[in-house]
Amino acid sequence: MTSLTPAGPVTLDANSVAATFRCGDASVTLHSDARALAEAQRVLYSYEVQPAGPATWNIHLSLERDVEFTPAAKSGGMGFDIGPQSYAYQQGEWPVRVFWVPDRGTLLRTSQATRIINVWCATAEAAGLWAPRLVRQAMTAQLLTAGVVYAHAAAYIVRGRGILVAGHRGRGKTTTLLAGLHYLGGDYVTNDRLMLHAQDSGLHGYPWPMPLRAGIGTLAALPHLRHRVPADQRALTTDDKWAFPNKVAIEPEEFSTLLNHGGKVARQMTPSLMIWPHLDPHRADVSVERVDAGEVHQTLLDTRMFMHDPERGTSAHINQWLVPGPTDDVTEAHLRRTAAALALLPCYRIHAGADPAALVAAVDGLLNAGELR
Repeated sequence: MTSLTPAGPVTLDANSVAATFRCGDASVTLHSDARALAEAQRVLYSYEVQPAGPATWNIHLSLERDVEFTPAAKSGGMGFDIGPQSYAYQQGEWPVRVFWVPDRGTLLRTSQATRIINVWCATAEAAGLWAPRLVRQAMTAQLLTAGVVYAHAAAYIVRGRGILVAGHRGRGKTTTLLAGLHYLGGDYVTNDRLMLHAQDSGLHGYPWPMPLRAGIGTLAALPHLRHRVPADQRALTTDDKWAFPNKVAIEPEEFSTLLNHGGKVARQMTPSLMIWPHLDPHRADVSVERVDAGEVHQTLLDTRMFMHDPERGTSAHINQWLVPGPTDDVTEAHLRRTAAALALLPCYRIHAGADPAALVAAVDGLLNAGELR
């Protein structure tokens, strides 16, 4: 490295490698060591990875064990909650901003003019943490500017039809997804967050790549996943399992264990059907009701694609702090366009209990109804 000053360039050592990540029309090239690059490829399962080439944004990530002693490594200025329990402190304004993240021992410099992010990490562990997060930040910013919006939704593809499972936290999205993949087969897309793009050519969905997190009630209800319930929680009652607050992470390299009947992990999908699950473990029956297009449209606007719960507050956080997306008025226009496109899909509210097979039978009935795109 030649300089750690906010205006200084970055020179990686001889062991540096690079690769270009792509999603839709967005692209990011990551320059780092092999370990950090491998971690980015592991987490960002849905991005296409190619040999390093031209990209809209470039990220240069390197190890600098004395970074905390540089003048720019200070906790003054505007603080951003970048979670979990981590803050980035900003110095400078656009087009160049510098951030210091003390708990990660990381200094970041981002230039809007050159579209380059320079990152200096005190430890290899921090570098591995930042590699996928920063690629995803720069990728998401491009997608949001192009018209993509966040949706709090799971998604999978069955018999060539894209199923979008949307709703607030705790409604049963993960249960509906995992049960469908097991009993119906199909391709995994995403568990918690989908990036939706409404264009003249149609509506398309891209995963916001991250590990899958499932409650132990869901895992215990599915025979092939019961072994994933932590040993100290297996003796809990069924009610306590469904109410247990902590979730179990399933990493992208383990997604194949969730699939059945030749399913694979998909990089995108075209929605054909939308489901709003309402799961109650104490419920004995399953009921299905069609949601009117007007209600679909208004609900998606009011909840911002279920990213916001008007009754309980934020349902899913948007943390676009390093490379901001479009202005609020542009985002609002994208949201309205996407809500209008989704309202054209058949949408059903499914009330079900703790029996995943019965839930999936209801979904299968909708797939066989013959009215899907």
